Amino acid sequence: MSSPPPSGADRPGSGWNPDPWPGSANSRQGRVPQAAPLSDPLVPPDLRGWFERVIGVVRRSLVPLLIIQVGVAVISAMVSFAMSPALAAGPDPSGFDSLLALLGVMIAVAVGVFAQGASVYIAIRDAAGHQASAQEAMQFAAARAPALIGWGLVAGVLTVFGFLMLIVPGLYLAIVFGAALAGVVTVERAGIARCFELVNARFGPTVARMVLAVAVGIGYTVVAGFVVGALSTPDSFSEALLRALVEIPLGMAAVGVAVVTYAELRFHERGEVFTSTLAAELVR
Repeated sequence: MSSPPPSGADRPGSGWNPDPWPGSANSRQGRVPQAAPLSDPLVPPDLRGWFERVIGVVRRSLVPLLIIQVGVAVISAMVSFAMSPALAAGPDPSGFDSLLALLGVMIAVAVGVFAQGASVYIAIRDAAGHQASAQEAMQFAAARAPALIGWGLVAGVLTVFGFLMLIVPGLYLAIVFGAALAGVVTVERAGIARCFELVNARFGPTVARMVLAVAVGIGYTVVAGFVVGALSTPDSFSEALLRALVEIPLGMAAVGVAVVTYAELRFHERGEVFTSTLAAELVR
C-alpha cells in the first residue's frame, strides 16, 4: 500500500489542490483523477510548483549536494587538464594519448554515475524527512552504479542515433531519458522501457518542464563561459578548475529537475505515489 502524503502545519500550503488534473493517466483510464498535493515536497501541483520544488531540493539538501558537486568539479578539472595533451594531439593521437583519453573518460563516467546515484538518494530521503548519511548515499550509489552506467550508455547511444537520423527522434529521446531515467533506474530499478511509459502518459507538461530547464541551463552556461574566459588563462589548470566550479550550481539544479520531474510523473500515473512512497522504494 502506498504511503500517505506528508502533511501538517509545518509544511507551507498543506492540503490538496481542489482542482484535479484532467489530463492525468487516471482520468484517461476512466478513474476519478487524483488531485495533486499542495504540501508534498517533491510532487508539484503545476508548473510554478515544479519550479519551486526544484529550488526546494537544492535548498533542503544544499550541503550534501554541494559537497558532491565540489568533488565532481575537482576531479573533472584534474581529468580535463590531464587530457589536454591528448586533445591537442588532433585526429591522430599517439597510443599513450589515446589511452590517457580513454582513462579520463572512464574516470569522468564513474564519478558522474556515483554523484548522480548519491544525489538522487539524498534529495528524496531529505525531502521525506529522513536525513541521509554519506555512507548510506555512497553505498546506494555503488549498488546502482552498474545499472546507471549500462542504461545510461544505451540511452546515450539511442539519443545520438536519433539526432543523426532525423533530429526530432533525438529530441524526443533526450526528453524521455532526461525526465525519467535517473528516477526509473535508481528508485524503481527498472529499464528504459519504463521511461517511455511514464513520459508518454504526460508528454506535453513534461516537454514544457524540460524545455524550461534546458533554456535556463543554456543561458547559465553561456554567461559562465564568458566569466571563465575573462578570469583564466586558456588551456591552464585554473581554467579547467574554474569551468568545473561554475558548473556546480547547474549540477545541483539538475538533481532537482530530475527528482521533481520523476516524482510528478509517478504521481500522475496512479495518483497515489508521494515523496514518502519514493523514499520507501529507495530502501526496499
